[in-house]
Amino acid sequence: MKSNSKFFEYIRPLGIVFGDIGTSPIYTVSLVGFLIKQKDPELIMGSISLIFWILVLIVYIQYASIIMNLSIRGEGGQLIIREYVMSLIRRNETLRNIVSILGLFGFSAVVSEGILTPAISILSSVEGIKMIGLNFSTFDVIFISILVTIMLFSLQRRGTDKVSYLFTPIMIVWFISLFLLGLFYTIKEPSILKAINPLYIIELVQKDPIDFLTILSFCMLAITGVEGMYADMGHLGKKPIVLSWHFVFICLITNYFGQGAFFLLHSDKLTEYNSFLFYMVKESVPFLYIPMIILTLMATIIASQAMISAMFSIFYQTSNLGLLPRVKYIHTSTELKHQIYVPFINWLLMVLVILTMIFFKSSSNIANAYGLSVNITIVISCIMGIIAFLYKRNYIISLLLFLVLLPIDLLFLISNFHKFSSGGYFPFITALIILSLVLIYTKGNRNLGKKLIYEKYDKFIQKYEQLYKNEPKIEGTAIFMIRDINMISPYIIKTIFDFKILYKNNIFLSLRITDNPYGIEYKYTQIENDKTQSLGYIEIKAGYLEIININDIISKMNINPTVVFYGYENITTKSLIMNVYAFLKKNSPTIVDFYNFPLSKTIGITTNIYL
Repeated sequence: MKSNSKFFEYIRPLGIVFGDIGTSPIYTVSLVGFLIKQKDPELIMGSISLIFWILVLIVYIQYASIIMNLSIRGEGGQLIIREYVMSLIRRNETLRNIVSILGLFGFSAVVSEGILTPAISILSSVEGIKMIGLNFSTFDVIFISILVTIMLFSLQRRGTDKVSYLFTPIMIVWFISLFLLGLFYTIKEPSILKAINPLYIIELVQKDPIDFLTILSFCMLAITGVEGMYADMGHLGKKPIVLSWHFVFICLITNYFGQGAFFLLHSDKLTEYNSFLFYMVKESVPFLYIPMIILTLMATIIASQAMISAMFSIFYQTSNLGLLPRVKYIHTSTELKHQIYVPFINWLLMVLVILTMIFFKSSSNIANAYGLSVNITIVISCIMGIIAFLYKRNYIISLLLFLVLLPIDLLFLISNFHKFSSGGYFPFITALIILSLVLIYTKGNRNLGKKLIYEKYDKFIQKYEQLYKNEPKIEGTAIFMIRDINMISPYIIKTIFDFKILYKNNIFLSLRITDNPYGIEYKYTQIENDKTQSLGYIEIKAGYLEIININDIISKMNINPTVVFYGYENITTKSLIMNVYAFLKKNSPTIVDFYNFPLSKTIGITTNIYL
């Protein structure tokens, strides 16, 4: 039994991590092949060589061998590597600011990828129905894709734990299908195996230097989703992900070689853009064409599902870190405590995915936008790695990243910029918008903190004891949300001293999000220098990836509050930027709503602030 559970632990990443990179064969070689068909079919050798070496250099060496070693308690991802590197460079303020902006831009690029991944994945799989023989128009394909998208996002509320156990078996069937299909055509045209030789890449540059960057940008689509290997380390583990990657790599590269062989054999039959993958099935095993369409659709839905779940987690993290406004979340699993559903992000993402499908109309058009955001995260991860290994005094790895991998990453990034006007602007502008919102929100929080007038605890306790002695008390226990016990929030002063709302027992509750991703600590202390013996203090320290249930924590302390008070700022300003901040602040859940306090017990006290 133990060996079986270990086996499933090691193959589980197949259904969670590799959906995106695993569905890249649907469109990657097809885009390259359609480009070079009118020029020289032999250029396919250099293109397949490019794909092979991209998978080796970026996925195997940069990520699996180097970047995945930079983690906090086994966690990875753009926000994690930002925190990791910033912890190494505490004394260099200038470098900290650069790393902070880079990390936030990397996070923003990941979010922009979250819009394009479901759009290109679903649309490319549905496009396969055009080859069945029925007269499906572009409108029909988009309409069906939209229906699939609506169904996928509508199911998010139920959570994925009930069906996620099916993901891995489906993806195993998918990868084995890719392997067998690729093997079949590789055997028919074994000369394609010579593409392992990187000299074919040089030949590709020499033969077609003008289109080389375009071909390179399309080949980069083979590693979309590589960031998932790093980001999913926390709940799957590095070892299972790397071991699963060996299997995925063999299946993918066999299929890519097979697609290259198919192109050499049948390039004359390719009269319009269609996925080579579907052509291969139709030519070799036509009776399996419809089952393959269904399998492809399931694989792309799984790839999209993984990205959607990642978006929920990412926006929860940014809420905890104070980088973006809080988002209301709902637990969807009693067994998996970190599985959440974020309604606002779900429906916003669905609308953006549908609009992307309508705007671009086909997966080949989306491919012009797709890839740039992936490239940005790859370059940023490489730069972060260089800084981290320099500070760790591992100069060999740092030089490898700086002299070999960073120039390659930058070349790939440059290759994507030629697509800027035909769609590449989409993820770039999206990432800039998200980054701008992060910077506006964090600046607004800093300005707000300067405007709020706090009272020192020593002064507060003197006034409190005098009031408690002379004023009537309300039966029960009041909890006041507070940042720091030493600095009493203005809303508390207003509530107790101005409104004379005084409960028999009063507890300050401080929630501090730590720099570590995991771990929850909490304690209750009776405030010693309080002569009334009516003041208590609850301190909760939690990692920014933790799903925090304050109600449960309070219950474990045998505390049953009568009411929970929290501060709410009503912001007025003449500044355009601060107006954006005020709008974000006003339309985000309050702290008690975010942490799911019973609404019947909560009271918000407003403080008017001019920024």
